Amino acid sequence: MAASAAGVLPGDGRRLAFGKAMASDAAAKILPPGGQKALSPSGIAVVSQEFQPDPVTLGRPANTLLSVMPVAQHTTPEFAYRRQTTRTSNAAVVAEGAVKPTSVFSVTRIEDSLDVVAHLSEAVPRYWFVDSPSLQQFLTTELTYGLRVAIEAAALATINGTSGIMAQPYSTSVLQTLRKSLTTLEVQGYEPGFMLLNPADWESVELALASTNAVEHMSLPYDSASRRLFGVPVVVSNAEAVGVSHAVGNGGVGLDTDTAGVQVAWSETSNADDWSKNMIRCRVEGRFDERVLAGGCRER
Repeated sequence: MAASAAGVLPGDGRRLAFGKAMASDAAAKILPPGGQKALSPSGIAVVSQEFQPDPVTLGRPANTLLSVMPVAQHTTPEFAYRRQTTRTSNAAVVAEGAVKPTSVFSVTRIEDSLDVVAHLSEAVPRYWFVDSPSLQQFLTTELTYGLRVAIEAAALATINGTSGIMAQPYSTSVLQTLRKSLTTLEVQGYEPGFMLLNPADWESVELALASTNAVEHMSLPYDSASRRLFGVPVVVSNAEAVGVSHAVGNGGVGLDTDTAGVQVAWSETSNADDWSKNMIRCRVEGRFDERVLAGGCRER
């Protein structure tokens, strides 16, 4: 299991959301108004990014890593940010005339760029869309969902690949290990932001709590409705590996994107065969990148 410590992220604290409204908006921009059963060839729709203001609200558990990662938008694909590498505070009582201690708070300038995340649909007969206009929105929804899954997997890979995250060994039980991972963050002076678990692991945690004598856990800070454990939001994601979790410091990770939004493009001429066979393909893409602003703790 892993934990990443906190840092300072530019932006207004919004989180990226991939909802049905995004797919509906994309389909509406391509499909002509008035209920016409037609599809514009080589149509392109650019959908503005959807954002939500709060990472985890009470009663609405988060089901994706992206919903708890603050977003920073960039007007150019290349950008840079500062990552904290050392956090040593030597503040102490100093006698009159004595030399004051020096604290070390090192940061490293990280140069990065947005990556294109994209995929295509298989070729679909044009008349399928003519006979069933809702198919267009269905395909857009599925492709948009796939884009979100790919971005989430890339974000987790970036977190795991960051040098300097701390390790928390397994201790007695999953529940105890999760609690110790929060302590690892707090000892370093970071406020826990959320815990990320695979659905199977979170199921085992809840079943363990449900099967244990209620008296033993009467005072345990656990809220199943808002999915909070020890007062910290729990994010369930299929991107997380089974047997591994991340306890992430508040503001320790972030997501970067551009201001262009997600592009949904339909084409009858992506290759010579599509035109001759009256087939249509869809492409969904956007530009994203992930960042870790400070070290953390890896727990397994």
